[in-house]
Amino acid sequence: MKTTGRNDPCPCGSGKKYKKCCLNKTAGPSLELYYERLSRAYDNLVDRLMSYGKGVFGPEAVAVAMDEFLVWPETEEDVDEVDYKRLFPTFVPWFLFNWEYDPLETEIELPGPQGRTVAELYAEHRALRLDTLERLLIEAVNRKPFSFYDVVSVDKGKAVQLKDLFTGKAVHVLERSASQVLQPGDVIFGNAATVDGVGMLIAAGMTFFPPDRKPAIIELRKRLQSGNRVIDDEVLHDWDAEIRQLYFDLEREMMAGPMLCNTDGHRLEFHRLIYEIPSAEKAFEKLHDLCHSRTREELEEDADRDESGRVIGLEFPWDRLEFKGVRGVPNTVLGRIRLDDRRLIAEVNSAERAEMLRREIDRRLGPNARFMADEIQSLKALLHKESAGPSSEDASRKHKEVMEQHPEARALIEEMLCTHWEHWIDEPIPALHGKTPREAVRTADGREAVEALLQNVERSPGADPFTAELNRREARRVRRLLGLSP
Repeated sequence: MKTTGRNDPCPCGSGKKYKKCCLNKTAGPSLELYYERLSRAYDNLVDRLMSYGKGVFGPEAVAVAMDEFLVWPETEEDVDEVDYKRLFPTFVPWFLFNWEYDPLETEIELPGPQGRTVAELYAEHRALRLDTLERLLIEAVNRKPFSFYDVVSVDKGKAVQLKDLFTGKAVHVLERSASQVLQPGDVIFGNAATVDGVGMLIAAGMTFFPPDRKPAIIELRKRLQSGNRVIDDEVLHDWDAEIRQLYFDLEREMMAGPMLCNTDGHRLEFHRLIYEIPSAEKAFEKLHDLCHSRTREELEEDADRDESGRVIGLEFPWDRLEFKGVRGVPNTVLGRIRLDDRRLIAEVNSAERAEMLRREIDRRLGPNARFMADEIQSLKALLHKESAGPSSEDASRKHKEVMEQHPEARALIEEMLCTHWEHWIDEPIPALHGKTPREAVRTADGREAVEALLQNVERSPGADPFTAELNRREARRVRRLLGLSP
């Protein structure tokens, strides 16, 4: 009986080649063994190509190519920030299969030819040293542009289904390591190629991006589509520097973490203002109306008094009656003021609020209050202090207990989140370039961007299980309201 070859028509009658149809179903283990052979051949080939490339282009070629790979950093600080060891697994495939020496793009003259990749030069001059698998690898990978890929599905420890976010092409790659950590919705930067019917992840950036980074990639895709009916490998090649630059920009954002702000949009910076005052009681008389959410009488109920009944200690919020960030909340706490005998300590979470509160205290207390210090605590130090406290598991359990003991708190939080998501649909979103989600979904690109933002919420663990589930539920409701797929 004749054995069906990999490139023969599939016996099932689909019209496709056997390797692209039923080979995976009928010979799964054999496909995995073939992938292992290709992987070993690739590793051996890379070692020889690196040695050959340095010999042809000179020892400085790697530095010249790295400079181009990084999109020509402008300052020494930019170069100093690069983690070359972390970057090398992504750079090496690009250097061997994509980089072309162009004397116009470097001040260093190299001996090698212009406009040729290391891999194609090796295939031309060392053809007799290439075996079949190595030849197949060079044919499939050489000049294959790097791109951003959406992780569609994951078979843990085995494979990943990817979709090129620029071309829309799908590729199923066999990948053991990355498939252990990737999850649907992630975005990776790299190079996925099909070698003789076997999908391989040739290169992948060390940073995987969550779904909420997709809108930036979609915006770049719009630029690529301008003047191009279809985005193909040639277009990606022409825009390779811009694509890499976006990867480095997104990675820098991820490494730096989000810029945390308070409800007024001020960058978080924790200030502790310390004053020497004549007495707590006299200071309270001048400052009590900085609290708008409680009356003077209500605040005095919590005061510490001496034997004569004078106020010697008291703590109260500095607040206002509206909440600019989220509708449904009655007031915003701007800071806290603590009076302790002859000392006043006020705590706020931004430089702007510290300046504002200082003006209020100075105006109200006048020369009777002497400013002592403005202690500034970094966010990093505060987070370190918090990390030394109870574990996240203990905090989650404590939060659950509080929620169970106070159903009114659950109801309030639920009402707040419902109100937030109801208004979110019609609020301008920076990631959507100022458009509201309702406006954005009118275009295919906008729908994709909004879905990415919602997917990010749906898979987020949140601050606690209760609010995480509420956010997931409301995100699903938003999908229905906007006509998006569940």
